[in-house]
Amino acid sequence: MASRTYSIEECDVLDKRSLQVFRAKRATWLAWIDSDKEHAIWDVLSSMIWTDVSFRSLAEIAKANETSALNNRLLMESLLNGHVATQILAVRRLVDGRKDVISIKKLLEEMTKNINLFTRENYVCHDGLPFEYTKIRDRIDEENLSRRITLSWGDTSGPNAWSTSARAHEQFDSLTGIAPNNRKREDRLPKSLFEKLQKWMEESGGFELAEWSHAYLAHAGRPESRAKVAELKITLDKISGVTRTLARVTEAASAYLLFAGGRSGSLMPVEQFNQFENLEQPFLTAEDVEKIEGCWDRLSTERDSYLDGVESDRDCQESCVWGHNPAAGGG
Repeated sequence: MASRTYSIEECDVLDKRSLQVFRAKRATWLAWIDSDKEHAIWDVLSSMIWTDVSFRSLAEIAKANETSALNNRLLMESLLNGHVATQILAVRRLVDGRKDVISIKKLLEEMTKNINLFTRENYVCHDGLPFEYTKIRDRIDEENLSRRITLSWGDTSGPNAWSTSARAHEQFDSLTGIAPNNRKREDRLPKSLFEKLQKWMEESGGFELAEWSHAYLAHAGRPESRAKVAELKITLDKISGVTRTLARVTEAASAYLLFAGGRSGSLMPVEQFNQFENLEQPFLTAEDVEKIEGCWDRLSTERDSYLDGVESDRDCQESCVWGHNPAAGGG
């Protein structure tokens, strides 16, 4: 059962206007991170992890048995090229800085721009938690004692959830370096935290992979643009290293800066099927080989025919695709 959402008036904060803006921004940021149906950051990262583990597991099978069908040149090329392409395009999405996208880069920029909203009272009390949790704890202890209750389940949200409030304060203390006896409602998260995450992104290698994709994968880059990234060696370990850093940035933003929980221990999706089903079966029988050879020849001939008839189309009137273009003039 989902916990209720508390109104602005019910929240234990003094600056209601700041809280109203913070809650709206926080809801947007958390949607980007975890709940957007199409582009949630965690979904992209989890998909990358699943794909990487799947590919590396298949590679281990191929290395363990040199006669395995996985060592077939066609299969190897398709798997490798497809894996690299999907991984790098996912990285490109996550580091994209355009205004109309959901990305980790955009998330950090937006959070940094609104750093003034990250006050202690907004951080702790944004959805009903008490600021002075010790008073709530002592009251509940007295009530339990008068009723002779020695063991009870405490609230985890709302004005009586003193233990959750205590954890939020402690985490805010850890992030800011402020001692518990110096806590103030107007305490703010330091800008250095946001700058640290931005530095992680900059040093991750993700932007270099995105540049590589512009020049070689998503677009046909000119020689001068390709030269800038020509020495960037695309390896599985490099991609995995970028994925690791981007996941850590997202965890830091979600679980720590937004106090919303993260994916610790659950980044890899849980398989809903037998991921090794039928891998012990032969890839092709002798009869299958003959059939696939015929398919190969048929498809090859069909593709070769794509160029048939170009000569006969040279006098097209409405949309000439080659040679003389009447609209452009000239002889």
